[in-house]
Amino acid sequence: MRILRPIALCVLVAACGGDPSTPADVDAAVAIDATAGCDPTTALPTQWRPIAMTSTGALTVTTANGVTSGTIDATAGGTAAAADNPYVYLDLMSGTKVDITDTASLSSTAWHVAFKRAGIKLNGGDSGPGTVSAASVDAATLAEVTAAPTGLAVDDWADASCALVAGPTGEPATVMSAWYDYDSQTHVLTPKAQVWVIQIAPGVYRKLRIETYYGDPANTMRGAYYKVEWAAL
Repeated sequence: MRILRPIALCVLVAACGGDPSTPADVDAAVAIDATAGCDPTTALPTQWRPIAMTSTGALTVTTANGVTSGTIDATAGGTAAAADNPYVYLDLMSGTKVDITDTASLSSTAWHVAFKRAGIKLNGGDSGPGTVSAASVDAATLAEVTAAPTGLAVDDWADASCALVAGPTGEPATVMSAWYDYDSQTHVLTPKAQVWVIQIAPGVYRKLRIETYYGDPANTMRGAYYKVEWAAL
C-alpha cells in the first residue's frame, strides 16, 4: 500500500492499552492500520534503500523491425557496493535511460521499469506513483505473445504491517522479482522462459524478454548486466 501512515496514528495504536487479545481491541487496531496504511520505503533494508544519486549504468540499445534490443548495466557497483548505488531507470516508449535518482523516482512518472542487481521494479504500487503493471506469459520469444494476459498487477512489497515481503535473493518482492531461476550451488541466475507484458498506460503495452543476466561481452560471468529485448504489443 502506498499511502503514508501518520505518526500520530502509529503512536495511538501503540498506546491504546488494554488486553490486545480481546476482540474489541483487535478490531480497533486492525481498523486503524487498514485506514492509515504505511510508507513502504520504510520497510526496505539497507541493500535496497532509495539512493539520492543517478546511476552511471549504461543502457545500450538498437531498434530494428519494431524490436528494441540491447544491454542494461544494472551492476550497481558490484555486489559489495550495491547498497550505495541506485537503480537504472528506463522509458520503454522512447527506449532511453531516465537520469533520475531513486529518491526522485518515488514522485516521478517519467520512468516505466528499473533494474538493480537481480531486482526489477515497475512505476506503480509500492515502487512509484505511476500505474505501470505487468504479468508474465510462458513463451520463448516475443513473437509468440500476441495479446495481453489477464491478471496484470502493480508492485506490492510491503505487507499490511508495513514489513518487507522479500524476493528470492532478498530484493523487494515486486511483480517481476520472480523472473529467474536460482542455482544455489553455482549462484547463477537463469531467466525463465517467459515474456513480461507491461502496461505502461491504459491500452498501451510493451512485451519484454530477458535473455540473460550475464550480457557483458567483455566478462560473461559479470552479473546484473542484462541483455533484453522489447516491442510494442
